[in-house]
Amino acid sequence: MRKALLVLSVLLIGLGCQKLNNPLVPDTNLPLGTGAGNFPLVARVEPPNRTELWDDEPGASGIQGTVVVTFSDYMDEAALLASVLVRNTTTGQDVAGLALSYTADARKLYVRHVDWTPNAAYMLIIGSGGAKNRWGVALDGNRNGKADGSPYDDALTTFYTAGSGPGSCVRTVPSAVDAVSPDTERITDTLQTVTVTFTGDMDTTTLVPANFTLVSETGSSVELNPAGVGLNWVSFTLGAPLLYGRRYDLTILSSVVRGAGLDNTPDYLLKLDADGDGSEASESDFRSYFLCDTVAPPTVSVDGFADRVEFDFSDVMDGTTLVQENIRVFDEDGYVPGSMVTSSNAPGNNTRVTYHFSRPVNGNLKAFVSRATKTSYGTFLDGGRHPNGIGGEPWDDYWWP
Repeated sequence: MRKALLVLSVLLIGLGCQKLNNPLVPDTNLPLGTGAGNFPLVARVEPPNRTELWDDEPGASGIQGTVVVTFSDYMDEAALLASVLVRNTTTGQDVAGLALSYTADARKLYVRHVDWTPNAAYMLIIGSGGAKNRWGVALDGNRNGKADGSPYDDALTTFYTAGSGPGSCVRTVPSAVDAVSPDTERITDTLQTVTVTFTGDMDTTTLVPANFTLVSETGSSVELNPAGVGLNWVSFTLGAPLLYGRRYDLTILSSVVRGAGLDNTPDYLLKLDADGDGSEASESDFRSYFLCDTVAPPTVSVDGFADRVEFDFSDVMDGTTLVQENIRVFDEDGYVPGSMVTSSNAPGNNTRVTYHFSRPVNGNLKAFVSRATKTSYGTFLDGGRHPNGIGGEPWDDYWWP
């Protein structure tokens, strides 16, 4: 009897140690970001982009070396290996004779050759049209969280061999707009120079006034004249003064403004990345705006007390907008009802709203002022964390503290 119990105990222990073959039980060995609901990404490449591939057998003739790509997810091995291509971008020829392998547990792809050409640059291309994880989700090579398809979602990296350098490597990402001046702000100079800088080198023949437009809110165009141009920037002067009280919209025609690239750069990488989220089949035009005006919008400051909150505006406000829907107070129990007293004898002869609580408050206070509040002459609150001098924009609600 004791022997039978011992055998049964061993069996139970063995069953308890077995991994459950149940799809509803999560596999805790999986890395974060894996599974059917996640786009697989390239997590790491050795050697890193635009660096030298070292000869790992210096005693042998030729250059022997391996590129190692680590993925964020477990990949479909057959589909992955069929999607790998290496191009010698110095000559424009695809490389034959690659030795490809994939280690599933480590999620690593190995791309090896025993006779890399010296003094050359290469691009490794993993086509998203074939590369997918084991749940069938295609590779997100441009890492924008969207299924853009190949070639836009292809994973790209470059390297070079002895005798060459990083300057011989082609680009792997398109140029995007880095900064615009003026941009999303209020200016007072009616002859403001407009300047655009880009994240990479550009085809300067496309940085011409015909590919940029400046239009006022009334629909009238403002002439742009060339003022200067560089590899990654362009500036324009205005053909006529701007008018105060007008919003102006700058548009860059992304279909014709292009980046510059070395020979054998994939053409789709020369398209302007207008929205800054990687290569896509269709890019919308880039748009920015600014306001020309000498009148600053109102701002607000808040002070809290045991029985009230005081809202001090920087200007005389339109009393019809100082209502309960636009000014509120909260504590740790939620909304705090109250009555508001408005006066225009605050410091500087500006409007103050005193919000008297209708019930005891509990804990920390928070206060809200809507961007719909405005001055007596119609400019709306500039309440965002980083005021830009325009006011009334979607981010201009004010929260205290």
